[in-house]
Amino acid sequence: MEHPRSVLVTGASTGIGKAIALALHARGFVVFAGVRRESDGVALRREAGDRLEPVLLDVTSQDSIGRAVAAISEQTGGELYGLVNNAGVGLGGPLEIVPIEETRKLMEVNVIGLLAVTQAFLPLLRKGQGRIVNIGSLAGIVAMPGGSSYAASKFAVQAITDSLRLELAPVGVQVSIVDPGAIESALWDKGRTQKAAILDAAPPHLLELYAPLIELGKQLGENPRDILPAACVADDVLLALTARKLKPRYLVGPGPKKAARLARMPVRLREWVIGKFMKSGVERDARR
Repeated sequence: MEHPRSVLVTGASTGIGKAIALALHARGFVVFAGVRRESDGVALRREAGDRLEPVLLDVTSQDSIGRAVAAISEQTGGELYGLVNNAGVGLGGPLEIVPIEETRKLMEVNVIGLLAVTQAFLPLLRKGQGRIVNIGSLAGIVAMPGGSSYAASKFAVQAITDSLRLELAPVGVQVSIVDPGAIESALWDKGRTQKAAILDAAPPHLLELYAPLIELGKQLGENPRDILPAACVADDVLLALTARKLKPRYLVGPGPKKAARLARMPVRLREWVIGKFMKSGVERDARR
């Protein structure tokens, strides 16, 4: 690029965010990588190079967001081409078992944090005639049993994306969403640890009541289907930031494409298909 464009990637310490930051850096973007610890920024800068600028950013802190806006504005002349809202956390388990405090934390990061960061950086994006790319999920296309809180957060991200695409079109800011399926990430280990703690604290009668669903969740968590490297998400984010004509939605891998077909089915048929999938999973687990 003759004049490198600047992009902020939130949640860039590991996994998908890190892959996106490195891929954009390799393509010549000036990347501001949002990290929560200085050590993560140092490691990322060592792996990338001069055009990657770590920025301390906690999406749940308005003060942290304000400092990030000031720092990036100073370095770019108040102009930003891209915002990749990647920061997010996971949460799984039957609704009756999951503590509501965990759902509040999830929403604060996945939804409120995304809104707060987007709102704060919109003046820079307007000046840069930029693009917003939100990282969604298969769970934002079809809600599965045992994942109501996480699905709610990702359906919210889809709704925000759809609304902002129309809201910001007149001011020259384009908006899209990238929906991955199962992606290689440290979040799988974090999710298993978190779910184990939730189940350990759950009443025995609820563990017995939801045993088939819990076992299926463990099976899928230990052996996720169609898992892809994080670089696959980075490829679609790069496309969303560089394509002449931006798509409203990018589906990464076979999982989201299957989910999109499910979403188009009549509700009862979709529920029958999901129920059949759950039953077959439980039966496979019982045969082991």
